[in-house]
Amino acid sequence: MSLYLEIFGWCGSALLVFSVLQTKFLRFRILNGVASLALMVYNACLGVWPAVAMNGVLVVINAYFLWRLTSEMRRQKAFSYAEASPATVEWFASRHGGDLLAFNPRFAKRGPDTKTVLLYHESTAIGLVAFDQTGAEADLLADYVVAAYRDYSPGQFVFSATGPLRAMGVARAVYREPGENVVGYLEKLGFTGDSQAMALDLPEATMERNDK
Repeated sequence: MSLYLEIFGWCGSALLVFSVLQTKFLRFRILNGVASLALMVYNACLGVWPAVAMNGVLVVINAYFLWRLTSEMRRQKAFSYAEASPATVEWFASRHGGDLLAFNPRFAKRGPDTKTVLLYHESTAIGLVAFDQTGAEADLLADYVVAAYRDYSPGQFVFSATGPLRAMGVARAVYREPGENVVGYLEKLGFTGDSQAMALDLPEATMERNDK
């Protein structure tokens, strides 16, 4: 066995181990798929066919879930939401409060009139949006998603024409005092502004065509 082939095999194994340390589903699937493909090629060169078959199956499984994940990201049909009661908000915050406040420190200033919705991916609660509403403007106190689901781009759903804010009569969302850890995210969604406040005008709802 050549030295280069052995190095290739070790790199594939290292990448496989590194992939299982990922907390984001998309990153895990990509790295695990690349590692499985590398190990499939490596074992094919050695003639270890059971290992080739196993890694080939893993490549197919990862490719399927990547296709499914990216399809859901494009269609956004896997997302839903529900207005949360104070008890539900406390339940969610008790599990993710540290991370939530790290990105959204103003969430700690929420009051009795603050509106809060939980975001769901299929049947799993994945995030929380909290805001004080004045007329058609929402003052965002939190726009948070747990780490594992951030690759799904749920923010595009939240601020879309069919998202929870539009459904609650919001036409403009404002995020005040954005920290450096959220500015890039807000800019990707189309928010503009400065360190004092960033704002986004939400798109208007349109009639959807019924697919036959």
